Amino acid sequence: MGVAVVALPFLFWMIFALLKSYTHHNDFVLVPDFKDLKLQQLETFISDKKINYEIIDSIWDPKLQKGIVVKQDPDPGEKVKEGRKVYLYVTSVRPPMINMPKLEDLSLRQAMAVCESYGLICVAQGVDDPCDGCIVKQLYREKRIEPGTLIEKGQTIKLMYGKGENNSGQGFDVPNLVGLTFRAARGKMVDKGLEWLLVADPGVKDTLNAFVYSQEPKPGRDRKLITGAMIDLRVTNDKSKLSGDSIK
Repeated sequence: MGVAVVALPFLFWMIFALLKSYTHHNDFVLVPDFKDLKLQQLETFISDKKINYEIIDSIWDPKLQKGIVVKQDPDPGEKVKEGRKVYLYVTSVRPPMINMPKLEDLSLRQAMAVCESYGLICVAQGVDDPCDGCIVKQLYREKRIEPGTLIEKGQTIKLMYGKGENNSGQGFDVPNLVGLTFRAARGKMVDKGLEWLLVADPGVKDTLNAFVYSQEPKPGRDRKLITGAMIDLRVTNDKSKLSGDSIK
């Protein structure tokens, strides 16, 4: 019994010592900072760090340098076991390929919104065509590009839009914007190449969703506008100002 009492504590001490040695308890390394390293620098960088790495995702961002580390897990400075794998996110060397959307027959405003959502850059050019403000042709490197054609993200597309009646010098009718939200009215004015001066009633904080209750010049066929003309708009949150007379 005496031998057991003496031997058991020593036995437990030996077990814990062996476990500590086996698991390298309290032995750790600090995670280095991989950010902004180029892909070809990674192997040299970790050669003396007792750390491994794995690239798990690539991110396309035209504003960043290609082929560099932008994010890592674990973060720099964290304590980890020797040989721990650090997961890296890098920028793509090549932009991803997308299917060219169909922009023809859309309004210029709609087409530019679609371009932005697809990650394309758009430039617009007016041409003689009776389809006023709509896209009559989509060009890539000065040649028409068919919808569905594979194209790199970030490329520039030229949108040819019709000038409609503007080209004849006669202008177009003043659009009726009263009763619309300013967001909707602005879209109509952008499509026709018009400018605007906005006056909001006191208390209006969200002008985009406020309602147009007055415009100058007023809509009608007795006056014509040309591209670049200005319309004065007054907006409100008070729908009682949208009387039948004002909408007319």
